[in-house]
Amino acid sequence: MKGSTYRQDVLRFWILGTCAVLLSAASAFSYLGYVGQGIVVGDLLGIRGREADVAVAQRWATYWLVASVCCLGGSSVTAALASPIDADASPLPRFLARLVLTSISSIVLTVLIGLVSFSIITASHRSAVH
Repeated sequence: MKGSTYRQDVLRFWILGTCAVLLSAASAFSYLGYVGQGIVVGDLLGIRGREADVAVAQRWATYWLVASVCCLGGSSVTAALASPIDADASPLPRFLARLVLTSISSIVLTVLIGLVSFSIITASHRSAVH
């Protein structure tokens, strides 16, 4: 019986851990979408007759930012549920401690994924242009 419980814990850890990493990646790509919409808004500002396009681009930028924050929060909560840190503490302090640690690690992972993705995008753009 103990082996079955151990297997379930390991399976739960890997499934929730994978979901947390995927949500961090989604947060990074959503943030890149937010930045892209900001660039669109910056390009359209000051052009006569494009006010409606600016408003739509700003709305889409807000959607991308909200999606990024929601994915980051989901990644933090999912990783907190998967984390085996401080298993002998009472439930609420244990969850809060895990949430603080996983929030920091989710932010770091999201930034790393975003930087790598942006580097790949800019490198491929340079090689295609030249």
